[in-house]
Amino acid sequence: MRQQSPLQLQHLRVQPSSLQKSQQSRKDAEFLADRRALEDTIAAIRLRTRHYDPYEDWERQARTDALRTARHLRTTTNATRASHLENIHKSALKSQQITYNSQITDVKRLLEAFRIKERDEEAWLRQKWRDEDRERTERLEAAIKVEEAKVRAAAEAERRNREEAERRRHEEEEKKRRQLEEQRKADEEIRRAKEEGERREREIQEAEKRKKEKEDEEAESRKLIGLVSANEDWNLKSGPMKTVKGEKALKSRWSAIRRQITPKIGQLTQDRATITRIIGQLIELVRPPTPHPQPLYLAVLSALSKCILLQAETEVTAEKKSAFPLAAVTCALLHHPSLSDTFPEVFYAKMVQRTGGWGVPVVIPAHDVDGQVWTDNEKRKAMGYRRTGGEDGSEEGVWESSGEYGTRIAGIMRVYFLVLGLSASVSPALPSAGPVGRVQRIFQLPRFWVYFSRMLGDERLLRTAVAAQILHAALDVAGLEARHIWGRQWIKILQLLYVASTEGIGSVPSTDEERMLGGKTPEGRSARVRVQLEIERIVQTL
Repeated sequence: MRQQSPLQLQHLRVQPSSLQKSQQSRKDAEFLADRRALEDTIAAIRLRTRHYDPYEDWERQARTDALRTARHLRTTTNATRASHLENIHKSALKSQQITYNSQITDVKRLLEAFRIKERDEEAWLRQKWRDEDRERTERLEAAIKVEEAKVRAAAEAERRNREEAERRRHEEEEKKRRQLEEQRKADEEIRRAKEEGERREREIQEAEKRKKEKEDEEAESRKLIGLVSANEDWNLKSGPMKTVKGEKALKSRWSAIRRQITPKIGQLTQDRATITRIIGQLIELVRPPTPHPQPLYLAVLSALSKCILLQAETEVTAEKKSAFPLAAVTCALLHHPSLSDTFPEVFYAKMVQRTGGWGVPVVIPAHDVDGQVWTDNEKRKAMGYRRTGGEDGSEEGVWESSGEYGTRIAGIMRVYFLVLGLSASVSPALPSAGPVGRVQRIFQLPRFWVYFSRMLGDERLLRTAVAAQILHAALDVAGLEARHIWGRQWIKILQLLYVASTEGIGSVPSTDEERMLGGKTPEGRSARVRVQLEIERIVQTL
């Protein structure tokens, strides 16, 4: 932009201000309104006094339109010219400011160069003086040290000779003493180890004998009265499932019911009528008018739970919207008075079986309950890994990859979090319902808070990719609703989670991805970014 002359700048200053323009426009508008009112009045009088003249009316309207157009054109031209002059004035001021800033920068740069040069010269002179002083001091100290070293060397040589002779004598005596002591200890250790081994072997044999006799007596007593042990009664694999698969009639009925459950779960849609119909059909299968035997009832509940979880692993992984009808059916079954006596425990146990410690959440310990160290296959199975190419529980096929494992677990946990949210809207059971109260202990909304608290309390969980995938699913399902329930306390949870996903886990910020939420695997990185975006979305909607 070229430089403006003083006359042009003076012309810009005398231009009317925006306030004056506004007042002039208001006056023009009032004048036009008065003129139009007057013309309308005259036209009304003429219509009253003489006949209607179309040409006169057209001429008057044409004159009015021409005047209005001219006024509008004049107003537009004045506004454009004022805006142009104002832009020219601003450009001139901006150009002057740029030139002034450039000159100030040049002066500062020159002064800084002078200061740097002066500082360098001063530092060089100081260093030169220190070097000379150090050289003089070193020469004097070197001469003194040479003389002192000669004296010390003579005294040290005499002392070493005396100490060496004394040390050799002591070493010989100590060596002989240690050899005798070690031989005595070795003989004593061998004797004690032999006695201890014999004692332990006798105790183990006696304990096993007593245990076997007791188990034989209890088994014989249970067999006589037709009962099973408490562990067999509650363990679906060794108790009800073993009984059902052991009897041909029960196994046939169980297989028929299972084949009817599977397609009904697969027919779920977003239609509420369909959901209600399928809920009724499932209840009729599990609780018919003629009750199933207790082993068959538990086996059917296990099959129903497994079918729901398999649907979550497949359909929810492919389409998140399919989690809602599945969670609605699960919540209705958990709260139904006829199923709430056992189904919540069976479903939760089945979910933990397929998700490992992520259903709690908890880190799988290094040892089993019996104290034995896990093998690799046992540890994977306890963590919820599945084999591909073979049936569940079989030893065939290969283990699923970490990515498949994390996606499958996230699908199951999405349904679980939806069930927690839907359970809060279900009216509490009547006192006469009895066992329905168990649902409030296992599937209650506070479990959502407990889950996040446990997850944030264990760094080993947070550093895995599965943790980031599960937390994203939880925030997507009920992150915003949790803000309305727990308020500022929930915001603090989100702050801790956001820091873990951006700065690192722990009190000391870190850029090491191993200490970030999700770790450094590709799945962990992508899930960590989704958690960040989800938290930002929740905060922005507050």
